[in-house]
Amino acid sequence: MAKSVRIAVDIPLGIKAQFAEWMVPDHKVDDIGKFRCSLAISSDSVVEVTVNSGGDWLKLNQGSVLKGGCFYGFDIYVRPGDRVNFRTPTSGNRVLLLGRLDSVKDEG
Repeated sequence: MAKSVRIAVDIPLGIKAQFAEWMVPDHKVDDIGKFRCSLAISSDSVVEVTVNSGGDWLKLNQGSVLKGGCFYGFDIYVRPGDRVNFRTPTSGNRVLLLGRLDSVKDEG
């Protein structure tokens, strides 16, 4: 099976305050599959994701702190109608250095 990847959205870079959602509006999912999320932040922080427009926030990386200046990749499984967003619950501002969300349809 061939891999089918397309850019879904670039997450806006820059300062991210505590509990502030990173994308306005939430990214609405139009097809079943998964998003491959690529992140890098300026300083150590927990990062959370929602797929239901902020109804529930789930921690990435098993709740472990993401290290500042490091590259991370996560797969987030989604369905049509899901609304995806990210935030950091830790105090102090963080700078998002890299934020990409790619849609993966098929992977072989």
